[in-house]
Amino acid sequence: MELDELKMIWDSQNEEPLYVMNEAALHRVIQRRNAEWSRSLSCCFANEIWIGLVCAGLMFVCAGVLGFGDPAWLATHPWMKVAASRWDIVALVAAGGVWLYYTAYMFTARKRQQQRVELFDSSLRGDVDRALYQTDFQITLAKDIVSWGLVPVWIASTLWVGTLFHLEAAPAWAYVFMGAIVIGLLVIVVSGKRESITNRFQPRRRELESLRAKLGDPQR
Repeated sequence: MELDELKMIWDSQNEEPLYVMNEAALHRVIQRRNAEWSRSLSCCFANEIWIGLVCAGLMFVCAGVLGFGDPAWLATHPWMKVAASRWDIVALVAAGGVWLYYTAYMFTARKRQQQRVELFDSSLRGDVDRALYQTDFQITLAKDIVSWGLVPVWIASTLWVGTLFHLEAAPAWAYVFMGAIVIGLLVIVVSGKRESITNRFQPRRRELESLRAKLGDPQR
């Protein structure tokens, strides 16, 4: 959050009428920031939920085609060099289940966040507390999603790509290359999450805590 304008508004107060005016200005800024963060979170969750649903659907469709499709018809596809085994189908169903779990995880996290945000009142202090809660929520989500979201998605993606490689009779080096790419991407995403906590959310949290403390003691 860019709190320079908030601090400038607050620190400019010298007398009561100006204090009242500055409190109203502070409240408008806080409300605008909360609205921006809410829209950003909504878009983020909507994208993740739709990605999870689409990927789950794709896994189940592929499993259905391999399990119930005509073997002669499947054999006509140039990319299928090996007949699908029972384990290929199981792997795709498992991958679809993992994507559904990820979708449910993101959906329930969003619902919890929405229900909690509604508990804060619309006063200046209430909106500052709401902003602090949203920041804490994003920090917690960025931490938890590694274990409860990214790792399961990584497993689902590995199952899917591994099945495709098996059907294409890919050489052993292709599996090694795939594993290296997936691990590399996971490391990059995890590092990005940690960086966002350190460089974005934690500074915002400190600034909001400072503002809340000043609201409690205007002479500070």
